[in-house]
Formats: sequence, structure tokens, C-alpha cells
Amino acid sequence: MKRYTLSFIVLVIAIGIPFLLITPNERDAMSGDERVTRELLKDALEKAIQTATINYYKPIEDTNKMYRGAIKGALASLDDTYTYYILEREHQRAVENLYNAEFGGLGVQIYEDHRGFIKISKPIPNTPAALANLQAGDYITKVDGKRIHLSEKNGMTRDSVIDLLRGKADTDVTITVQRKFLEPFEVTLTRAIVPIRSVKSTMLDGNIGYIQISGFIGNKGGTEEEFKNALTAHKAAGMKALILDLRGNQGGLLNAAYHIADAFINKGLIVSTKSETNSKFDEEYPATSNLSCPPDIPLIVLVNEYSASASEIVAGAIKDTRRGILVGQKTYGKGVVQKRYELSDGSMSLTISTYYTPNGTSINDVGITPQVSIEREEPDEIEHIMLRKLDSTDFVENFISKWIDDAHQKPGEMPKDFSLLERDLPKLQRTLEEENITVGLRWLKQRAEQFFNLYVGIDQVANLAYDQQLKEAIRIIEANEIEKYLNPIPETVEPPSTTQANMPPEHETTTEE
Repeated sequence: MKRYTLSFIVLVIAIGIPFLLITPNERDAMSGDERVTRELLKDALEKAIQTATINYYKPIEDTNKMYRGAIKGALASLDDTYTYYILEREHQRAVENLYNAEFGGLGVQIYEDHRGFIKISKPIPNTPAALANLQAGDYITKVDGKRIHLSEKNGMTRDSVIDLLRGKADTDVTITVQRKFLEPFEVTLTRAIVPIRSVKSTMLDGNIGYIQISGFIGNKGGTEEEFKNALTAHKAAGMKALILDLRGNQGGLLNAAYHIADAFINKGLIVSTKSETNSKFDEEYPATSNLSCPPDIPLIVLVNEYSASASEIVAGAIKDTRRGILVGQKTYGKGVVQKRYELSDGSMSLTISTYYTPNGTSINDVGITPQVSIEREEPDEIEHIMLRKLDSTDFVENFISKWIDDAHQKPGEMPKDFSLLERDLPKLQRTLEEENITVGLRWLKQRAEQFFNLYVGIDQVANLAYDQQLKEAIRIIEANEIEKYLNPIPETVEPPSTTQANMPPEHETTTEE
């Protein structure tokens, strides 16, 4: 299959102006009101901005923001959540994170502590940060002499710190590090290409392979390469069944999702797309004969209400072709495709088509219902309200951060035993009660352990203590019940006729994500 070039298809959850692109002599009337032309609207926009600039009660320092607002408004008028304007900085970050699946940087995961300072949670192996022996728990207090402290007053955010740390590969950056019990020290690092990971995997008891995909990224390599590496390792280790976890996966690149589904399916269509206005976006993505995961490996795909877009393409293909079963909750229901177009001051995400599962079904605003519906274990109504109140505060994060600071007794030796912190959770519970937040220890422990693992650099792939859906998937495999849920064969809808058996054509190159 040909790979896309500068333009690419994006399937993501996300919450110029047409009339500015019209030539001066064009007088076509706007649909809906023949008395108003595009040229008149263009003139009205210019006059509105000029009038505001002269007469607004406070000085307008940047009129470009008004033009950007006009672009946003033009796209918002389409009433499409997935069509929107992206600023240049956000566009560049999306190019790095989604399309390239890599960036120039140091290779550190950072978080904000309870006082607004930036700490390292985990240097990524084989990156400049790891090679310089930066450690979990180190504070980054300065970047190129600029003091690092997050607050509303100075306007510094975690993202702005990331912008300071990232940059072109082979460029230098000097950071000041504060390590507990030691004097601050400076280290100059040369930025390198750092890959962005979207796949985690482990082997569960009973030789059950477990692969979790958090997003579909990377035009070259990325999710597709990570997935194949994980699958190869599992097969070499004697995998007898596979659980593919797409819960919370909100989408990514259509091309990446296609290749993941193609690893399991060797005939028919995996997905197709259709536009009501532009036939160049009508595409068919047929399965190839190259199976990475053979049919004798039982397959369960975990989904939930946050599985959306590209993850629904994979889930829909697995369900329609009866290659495996879905376990969990009904998916989100995003069945439309976006393309990124570069503008002179950023880019736009534009919905260009609807996609269809192998049975010719559009799941937009409908979602996919799993064969085995298992709701997540949820708190009761009162506790749910309290947890929402808790999540709107920083109490848990601050408690965990302070506990780690207090328990950190030797340079470079971060506390790794959550059971020690767990003993102190009743103290946090009493503090919350003083703030009229009553939360049971079970739910408090669950949140606290997530933050603890993040802050001390523990990468826990699966946690059966809290995961009823994963436990049910394991039970189904061990009881050899997958076939029970696949039979009797459900009614099928004739798939749309295939006009070609070759790979989908390469998309047009735009001016450039």
C-alpha cells in the first residue's frame, strides 16, 4: 500500500476562511441570500476589524487574533465538531506527535509537583536524558537560564516548558537540575530524535498476549511497527491467545488503523470511505493475504465508550469479519474522516468523508456494540459525585507528590513501593472529609496508585486489581468461549461492490501535517 506524503488522513477526537480566498473580481452570491456576495462579506469583515481597532475601549495589540477568530468562526458555522482551525504551534505539535511519531528533544517525561515546580518522572531509555543520568525525581529548575515555575501569574504552563525542552535534533540546551540532597547542577544536552510510543505489551498468565494501543500514530513506523514488534515477541514466547486493548483510544491515522486490522484479516474489505461531494475521497482498503496474527490465535478486543474513530475501524473490522470478539462497552461512534490542510498561519482539520465497516455499516453517532458487554465497576451515585468533585481538585496529586518528596531519602533512589504510601491514605481521606469530599478507600487507592506510578516512573501495563473487563476477557479465553459468542453466525449485510482489488490510491499532496 502506498504511504501518504505530506497530506494525511486524520481520525481523531477533538472538540482559510472560504470568503477570504475569493479573488477581488469574484461576485458570486452566497447561498441562502442572493443579496449578499462574498465580496461584501469580505469588506464587512475588514470594516468590522478596522472599526474595532479604532474605537474599542481598550487598545487592541494584535489584530491578527481577530482574523484568526474569523477563521475559527467560519469553520464553526459548519456545526461539525471535527472541523476546526489549528494555530501554527498546535499544528507543529500535531505533526510531531501524530504524523511523525517523533520529535527533537531530550527524552524526559515531566509533571508538575504540588508547588508548581517541574519534576522528571521517567527518562526514556537511550535518549539524551537517560545517557546524561537524569533520574526520576530530579527537578528542572531552569532551561537555558530561564527559571521554571508554573503559575497563572507568570503564564508558564507545562506545555510551554515542553516547548523549551523540544527543538531541532543536534541543537544544544542547558538545563539546571536540582537533585534531592545535592547542590543544583547544570548539564548541557544535545537534542536527539525521540520516538513517541503508542503500544504497550506484556504476557499474561496462561500465555495470553496483551497489547494495548493508545493511539494510531506515525506515517512511517509508529504504531504499526511497534505493534508488529510486540506481536512477534509474543509469538516467539508461545502466545496461545491475544487480547488487544483499544479502550480509551480516541483515534489517529486511518492508514495505521488499516495496517493493524490487516494483521488479523486476509480477505475482503477492512474499511471504505465515501464523500457526498468529492469522489476523490471515495476509498476502499482491502485486506492483504499477509497475516501477522494467524487465525488459530483466539482474539479478544477490549473497547469502551472512549474507543473512537480509528480504534472503531479496527474493532468494526474484527467484529464484522468474525475474526474475534469485542468485550467491554459500546464505542463512541465517530465514523467520519478528517484531512489536515495547511494555511498560512496554521492549519485546518476538515471532515472529508464517512467511513464504513466491512459490512457496509456507518457507525457515526451510533458506535459498535460488543458481543460481551461488561460495564466498568463504577461507584454508586453519591460516591460518583464525590469523585467528580475530587477530580476537579489537586488534592490527590499534591498528596502523592509531597509523600514522594518526604519518602525520598537518598540521592537517585525514588520510593517504588506503593504499599508504603497506601498506609497513609487514611490521612488523605480525613483531609478530604474536612473539605466535604467523602471518598471510599478503594476508589482513592485506585487514583493514588495511578499518580504514584506516573511520578516514580513505574510503567504498569495491566492491573487486574481494578480491571473487570480484562478479567472477563481472560476468563472467556481460559473457558474457550470465544466461539460461543461468534455463533450462530449473525445476519450480514452485503458489502458494497468492490471496484478495484488493488491498494487505495495515494492521497493528493497538499501544501502540507
